[in-house]
Amino acid sequence: MNNINYYRDAQNLPYYLQLTDGSLQPSNETFKEFCEKYIDNDANNTKDEKTRDYEREFYEFLKGKVNDFLGKSRNTSYDHIVLLLGAGASVVEGKNYGKTMGQLAWEIFNRISQKNYGKEITLDNGDLLSYREVLKFIPDSEKITLDKDTKEKIENFPEPKDASVKWKGTFPLEELISQLDFYIKGNEQLLKLSKDESKKKHFKRVCNTKNYIIYEIFKNVKYDNLSEDNEFPFNHMAVVLALTKLLKSLSEKLTVVTTNYDLAIESSLAKRDFTVFNGFNLTDDSIFDESSFDWVLSKKVNHINTEEVIYKPNMINLFKIHGSINWIFDGANTKEVPIDRVEQILLSNVNSKNNSEKSSKDKKDEVRMIFPSTNKYMQSYEEPYFDLMARFQEELHKSNTLLVTSGFSFGDDHISRMVINAIKHNSSLKCLFTDYGIYNSEFYKYLETDSNKEKSTEIDNEKLESEENLYGNKNWRELDSLRNEGYDIAFLKATMNDKEHGLAFFLRG
Repeated sequence: MNNINYYRDAQNLPYYLQLTDGSLQPSNETFKEFCEKYIDNDANNTKDEKTRDYEREFYEFLKGKVNDFLGKSRNTSYDHIVLLLGAGASVVEGKNYGKTMGQLAWEIFNRISQKNYGKEITLDNGDLLSYREVLKFIPDSEKITLDKDTKEKIENFPEPKDASVKWKGTFPLEELISQLDFYIKGNEQLLKLSKDESKKKHFKRVCNTKNYIIYEIFKNVKYDNLSEDNEFPFNHMAVVLALTKLLKSLSEKLTVVTTNYDLAIESSLAKRDFTVFNGFNLTDDSIFDESSFDWVLSKKVNHINTEEVIYKPNMINLFKIHGSINWIFDGANTKEVPIDRVEQILLSNVNSKNNSEKSSKDKKDEVRMIFPSTNKYMQSYEEPYFDLMARFQEELHKSNTLLVTSGFSFGDDHISRMVINAIKHNSSLKCLFTDYGIYNSEFYKYLETDSNKEKSTEIDNEKLESEENLYGNKNWRELDSLRNEGYDIAFLKATMNDKEHGLAFFLRG
């Protein structure tokens, strides 16, 4: 039997569907078994079995549990609400946009390995690193095995020396960008003095390849085909609307925090009369100004003997803590600019024959996005990221706060530790963590791999990977441990853009 967990909190045992062997989706019989076990014991079982919609009853039951957790039956409202969005919040099933970082990593690796760079790239193939040269920047890449489908697309992929070592379901893009960065920063000054033309040419190809990867990330979150859809694919607006109704006062803004570079949240809210404070002032230059988050929109209404201040509804603060595809740094300030200008800068970086002559310390016309690399933690201390992270941390420690997450895997340690510390120190913080999968409900903590010790055996490696698939990363497991200890935490299997049984469905009254 295979179990799919759907909901659990500190007071309720986990609710799950038990699939039959070989089945990937729950059947009507599966929903019926759940209803007979949980719903029929709680309600008057007088319904005609032939006319019962067991799937609907299942989701309505879970919705009731979520509403109980949020306190809707008690008319609970919150002084502050934070919605934290990760890569999964932009994923739309069956569409060619909204990729997780793992999916994006494979997309880039496949393009490099097949030399399919796109017509907008004017460089010759020889001006970029081949996939074999790319692999040399990744530690232990000579030991890597690919799945059969991927290997068939790549001619003459080197045979692995150790078949037990695998990339865990994705190409290590973060590691690659980090190594390319280290190489560029470590060699740029030396090569300016060198007369070795072959080394200079290789250095240019490394710069070209890194710039190409950055451009591919940008292109994959730009969503050129968004306007071609008859139905708008993102469901952020419905979730935001449901959460704003839980705020105690109109003078308080909902806070949306996202690690995504795309404009999914902005495009969604543009469909409705929302006012978004994203940290940029209202001048023509649109320069980042942290104090803009403190402003609200209101108007005075004069009565016969009194004067009343009315706040504009549907105001939100938007913290894009990893930057955005429409931000650049002009050498002095971070600015919000048209996307086309950012694309021109990135394409120019890729296609320029002289891009290696630009120092990595030259920040002028730099795109303001924290790309996946080991350097991202250092980047988060730069402006405007540090200001946004500080604001996010401040929100988590305010009294009577609700935190809801969607599509965030808690793989980023610096963000995860902020959330975990807030849970431990803010007794009035309530957390609803939602994702496509919420792992096994039984909390199980295993030892982290110690890099200083000898390499584990093949069996130990397989066991570690298996347990991580079941119980999530160390931050996810710690959150589940806190739930077990009685902290105000719930886990819900739900996605942002499922318009039938997604997050908005569970948050509505």
